[in-house]
Amino acid sequence: MEAIKKRLKFIAWFLTTLMLFQSCVVYHKTPTTLEKASQEQVKTKVTNTNGDIFKYRYIAYENGMFYGVNEKSGELARTPLDQEYIRNVFTKNKKASTWLTVGVIGIPVGFVIVGLILLAVEGVGLEGDWGDS
Repeated sequence: MEAIKKRLKFIAWFLTTLMLFQSCVVYHKTPTTLEKASQEQVKTKVTNTNGDIFKYRYIAYENGMFYGVNEKSGELARTPLDQEYIRNVFTKNKKASTWLTVGVIGIPVGFVIVGLILLAVEGVGLEGDWGDS
């Protein structure tokens, strides 16, 4: 029974860690412009001339000004972006993000399921007298 508790704790920890990877985002390697980022309406990473990195839910363009949009306290907060101080703009790579999530979560979960099945099969064999009544 103690061995099963240890394994269940490990499995719970493992699955919790995998859930954290669901929020991973992969960005395109080549930078884009604010104009293209505002048209795509996807997660965007902006680097300014000081080297600071800001991540936004999407970039919006209104009244001749670009804004980085994030959700704060349940409301959308818009941060004005000055093009003079922006070095790079990277948008989310949807395809790579999806494959990363599937790979990081799906493959290990599959191994856990196979492991549980093998443990169950071994457990049946270890307990002995199933058909010898």
